[in-house]
Formats: sequence, C-alpha cells, structure tokens
Amino acid sequence: MKKVLVFCLVALITVAMVSPAFAADKKTFKQATKDAGKASINYPANVVNESAKVVGGTAKAAVDTVAGTVQATGETLTGQPEKAQEIVTTPVTGTVETAKTAIEGTVEAPVKAGQDTVDQM
Repeated sequence: MKKVLVFCLVALITVAMVSPAFAADKKTFKQATKDAGKASINYPANVVNESAKVVGGTAKAAVDTVAGTVQATGETLTGQPEKAQEIVTTPVTGTVETAKTAIEGTVEAPVKAGQDTVDQM
C-alpha cells in the first residue's frame, strides 16, 4: 500500500512539473483564431508578391535573350563570322532558360508564400 501511495505521489509531482511546459506552447482559442485570420489575409498577398517576382524574373530573362541575339547579330555583321552560330543558339537556349525560370517560379511561388506567411506569424 505504501509503494502504491509513493508511486502515485511521484506521478502527481511529475505531471504537475511537466504540464506547464506543454501548456506554454498552446495558444488560446482567441490567439489561434487571430492567427488564422491573419494567415488568410497574408497568404494571398504573399502569393501575389511571389508571382510578381516570377514575372519580373521571366521578363528579365526574355530581355536578356533578345539582347544576346542582337549582340550576336551585330558581331556577325561587323566581321566576326564565328559568332553566326550564336544568332541561332542564343534564342533557343534563352527561350528554354526563360521557360525553366517561369515554370520553377510558378511551382515554387505558393510554397514560398506559405513559408512567408508562417514566418510572419
């Protein structure tokens, strides 16, 4: 009987010491509701922000492709015939890189927006 009483006392003390540690991490219902409301507003805004970054990156890649093609054309016309192959390869590689940038950005934008939303909480 004494052993059972001692065991119960030790268990009660252990629970009393451990439970505040678990309770410290829990949010109140009011705080959880506030965070959910904040997240429902911040996430769409973060998606728009990330999408704008993707559009900007894609536009820059497209401009770089055109500029590279114009440069290769100018170099070929001014007496550097070895640059003639770049007139064809620059638009092809540039278009592939631009598409890659757009696809990667489109796929990653919601994930980054979600991470930004979590970081803002």
